[in-house]
Amino acid sequence: MRLTSIAVLLIAGIFAGAQLGKIAPLVGWYQTEVGFSLVLIGWLTSMIGVFVALVALPAGWGIELFGARRSALVGSLFLAAGALALPLLQSPEAILAARLVEGVGYVILVIALPAVLTSISLPEWRGPVLAIWSCFVPVGFAISDLTAQAMLPGSSPEAYLFVMAAGYAVSATLGLLLLSGVKDATTQDGPRAAPGGMLKSSLGRPVVLVAVSFGLFVVQTLAFFAFMPAFIEDGGDMLLSAGVIALLVPIGNVLATILVRGASPRKTALLSAACFAIAVLTGYPAFSGASPALATASAVAFVISSGVVGSALYAAIPALVPKGGSVSVAIGLVAQAGGLGTLFGPPLAGWVIENWSWAGLGILLSAAGVVAILVILPNARTQQLQESRAA
Repeated sequence: MRLTSIAVLLIAGIFAGAQLGKIAPLVGWYQTEVGFSLVLIGWLTSMIGVFVALVALPAGWGIELFGARRSALVGSLFLAAGALALPLLQSPEAILAARLVEGVGYVILVIALPAVLTSISLPEWRGPVLAIWSCFVPVGFAISDLTAQAMLPGSSPEAYLFVMAAGYAVSATLGLLLLSGVKDATTQDGPRAAPGGMLKSSLGRPVVLVAVSFGLFVVQTLAFFAFMPAFIEDGGDMLLSAGVIALLVPIGNVLATILVRGASPRKTALLSAACFAIAVLTGYPAFSGASPALATASAVAFVISSGVVGSALYAAIPALVPKGGSVSVAIGLVAQAGGLGTLFGPPLAGWVIENWSWAGLGILLSAAGVVAILVILPNARTQQLQESRAA
């Protein structure tokens, strides 16, 4: 029952991520049939991400006080309600309102669900489970794209939106029903901090360093994926399409699931730094106009190593929260750093490309990786000191 519940909740998380990407295949339809301007379509697409960037940390604090399980239920109700209403609405105001409801549910779920997964996972499962969780957005985007390709134009956009909403509603309902029969694997070690001191007790230096590294990771990867199609269209020589390259990310997630099993925070930090180093070495060749073989190999290595990084950073969180602290609050900080990276990464990359062309984007990717290595490496040193003191 425990393993089944974890698996179904992970599927629900992937369908939650799919709600982010389901608007992109319908941009033309919303513009011509519904009457949305491109600005409104932009808001429709980004509204969920804006919620994460603005309120993920305080949401994590509230979820800790309210309870992760109850918060997951509330978030599921909001997300399912907004998603199921979306294909039934016609006016721009009503559609934006439904997307707003989805956003409220989404920001709760991206914190509550991994907190629940952490609490019900056996200690040796936590790293791999959170490593799998970390891929919910890219895999969710892939599901939304593949579903759109399969259904459109043979089916109506409303039918496509309903299928995406139903996928989440069904998986979340089943997951929460299974969860009701699963007890937490462990109890809280040490006294729980008072609400007023919870932020301070939960956000130690190692957690903050993971959050900053994750924000840099999001800036790096979003810049890559947002502009790779345009790079190829602009004459960049690649032996694989942008879509195929993007589908290689889960290879890194699966690899990380194996590597982080039983790994200490020190080893997780070193793994993250090593894979950031791969991104440093491959980011520039992917966009520098090198030979097609070198550019393609660099892009493939970049996306697979990025998959490992995202999973490793998430997997490190439970072990870095001090006794009496809150995993929900820590995940809230990491999610908010990622949300800020989502907001600022693509515009920064666009500015770099306009001023320094595609080679400049490669330099940006490598530079972000260098900074991320410098940020995350102190976690390896801190853990090493702790181990030596314990010895």
